[in-house]
Amino acid sequence: MLRSLPRPLTLSASLLLAAGCKDDAPQPDDSSAVETGVDSVDDTDSPDPEGCPTTFTYPAQGAADAVFIAGPFNEWSPDATPLDDQGGGLYSVTLDLPPGAWPYKLIEVRYTDSGREQSWTCDPGADFAQCDEGYDWAPSCAPGASACNSLRVVADCDQPTASVEALSIDRGANAIRLTPAFTPAQDDAPLRTVRVTLDGALVDERSDLSEIVLEGLSDGRHTVRVELTDASGRSAEPLYVPAWLDDRRWETGLLYWVFVDRFADGDPSRNTPEGTSDAITDYLGGDWQGVRDRLDYLESLGVTALWITAPQDNPAGAWGDKCGADFSGYHGYWPADPTRVEEHFGAEADFRALVDDAHARGMRVLVDWVANHVHSDHPYYAAHPEWFNDLLICQGDVWNTDPEVCWFDSFLPDIRYYEPEPLVRMVDDAVGWIKDYELDGYRVDAVKHMPHSVFFNLQSRIRREVEHGDVGGDEPFYTVGETYTGDRGLIGAYVNDRELDAQFDFPLYWAILSTFARGETSLRDLEAAFAESEAAFDGALMSTFLGNHDVERFVAHAEGEVVSLYGDGPCGGDGALRSADSPPTSFEPYQRLMLAWTWLLTHEGLPLIYYGDEIGLEGYGDPDNRHMMRFEGALSTNEAAVLAHVRSLGQARQAHPAMAVGARAEWWIEDDVSAWARVSEGDEVLAIVNRSGVDRTLTNGLAFAGLSPDAAWLDVLSGQRLQASGDSLTVTVPALGSVVLVKE
Repeated sequence: MLRSLPRPLTLSASLLLAAGCKDDAPQPDDSSAVETGVDSVDDTDSPDPEGCPTTFTYPAQGAADAVFIAGPFNEWSPDATPLDDQGGGLYSVTLDLPPGAWPYKLIEVRYTDSGREQSWTCDPGADFAQCDEGYDWAPSCAPGASACNSLRVVADCDQPTASVEALSIDRGANAIRLTPAFTPAQDDAPLRTVRVTLDGALVDERSDLSEIVLEGLSDGRHTVRVELTDASGRSAEPLYVPAWLDDRRWETGLLYWVFVDRFADGDPSRNTPEGTSDAITDYLGGDWQGVRDRLDYLESLGVTALWITAPQDNPAGAWGDKCGADFSGYHGYWPADPTRVEEHFGAEADFRALVDDAHARGMRVLVDWVANHVHSDHPYYAAHPEWFNDLLICQGDVWNTDPEVCWFDSFLPDIRYYEPEPLVRMVDDAVGWIKDYELDGYRVDAVKHMPHSVFFNLQSRIRREVEHGDVGGDEPFYTVGETYTGDRGLIGAYVNDRELDAQFDFPLYWAILSTFARGETSLRDLEAAFAESEAAFDGALMSTFLGNHDVERFVAHAEGEVVSLYGDGPCGGDGALRSADSPPTSFEPYQRLMLAWTWLLTHEGLPLIYYGDEIGLEGYGDPDNRHMMRFEGALSTNEAAVLAHVRSLGQARQAHPAMAVGARAEWWIEDDVSAWARVSEGDEVLAIVNRSGVDRTLTNGLAFAGLSPDAAWLDVLSGQRLQASGDSLTVTVPALGSVVLVKE
């Protein structure tokens, strides 16, 4: 379930209001103001008399006699700045604050016979947070509880601002209706023009704030932008309203990770290696044009969403040392610029064309948001070294004891999100990429290595400026995080209405791998692991998977080439990078992979295909799990069989939503044989996997599992048709095989 919790706004939507959480003791040096420009940071700790009027409104949570506000604007004094009692427990104050980021807390005060009693609290009505190092994450803001600071980011009041007052996305009528609002600058220059574009084309120009109605739109994705200009010629930041006018849901989707450099070479003119010591650690030639050229292939798999490597520019040259090898930035995880795109992949126009082409096919587009660190070549590191933590390499226990401050490598400065300036800047950059390239989601890298405030603030901005959930918008922007751990509690701590929509389910991945690839646990154990994830993640749309860029390939496990369930690491016995010499020669590893695909694509979640797992691409640990993709015409018989299997399942998942969201009932369970029925609004599915080495014939009833008696059934994998006999159905499942029946 995607979550988007509307919250009331107290100021214009173009101002960044923030909710969050400060220790009870005042700390006067927690913040400094931030200006708009990348390198123009104002380190002023006290307000300018010519600041912007900024109103704070707070409903007291206890029986307060008075309420005060504290922050760097009054040196965190608990009694210097009282709020006015508005009656009914509501308090407010207006301060003149220059543009910038201002942490603050409220103090509820009771006057008793023993003196002044005070309780510090964050602001439960704010939308952004700033946490100090060693924080406790308590966004409920109970008075007296240790929590982070609330954060108010004051915009330039010499510029007008715009917001969406009301929004309706009518998918039945293919219409979008929105009402803009306008707040003039301090000089009260009135509104002059409202300019409306639809998908980049001008559709209306007016001088009033009446409802904008766009009707008769085509199916698919549309983007409305509204630019409001005042009589002095100053424009507010344009409003951005994306909408999909189709019936496709994330819950019934199939996500494909296009690892761009290793997927397809569409423009050989961009093949410029960086001179690494090993060919596998350099750029191999994949690019955005190559992805565009293969969209037919992806569509044939039933793919509904693309996860694309981070598009930001990475550094030139070779860096680091792992197993005696150095590396280029082919993977996209070393951002060296906040706005430039990676030239090895293409130009800005190429990336926009890829997004447009995917959208034209109904595919949502996610990209990696790499926000934990930057490369040492990044302009932020040069201009603002104070935005980064002191060097502490993530190694050994440090990965877990100091995850939010350690560096992944000596050339990857770790962002110090306890400071307001980088916290605001990085989230602002993320929202800018969403709007500029019309993205539909983010895969958030290295979640546990950043404070909760990062995701809290990102979700607040997305909810208000992209989803518009507070004024009627209902187009979800999907955020899915990566926390590489088997601890469901840690993974789930970031998944809630105010942070991430979901994460990748690593504990379930290891259970699937153990059951199907390695044969170490039973199908009963796997179903128990799935039930644990369901309970732990409380209906969130978690992404499930059989592999990714950080783990050995599934077939390497299934072939018996990986000793540990959790991986053997990238280095071989000689200390050099380990490499899979050739694909498995036996069919069994591929059969085990097909069993896992059957199980995964008939269960809840947003399943991920890591490029190449649909053919059983070979590989040990990073970077050997990142070989160049191969397509039809260059596949072995075994690989082609896996591809046909995944293609049949992916297309069936699109055609039969019961595979993803139907009510589920156990139809058969043994250690080596498992079957489950799924039913949704007349759509019925029966999936069976047989992990044993012998054919199995199963006979069972139908009605008890919600399935229709006397029905005809089609196996989407083999094309075989079966007919129920009354309330009884008999199915033969081949050894190391599966059957997926849909009611005809």
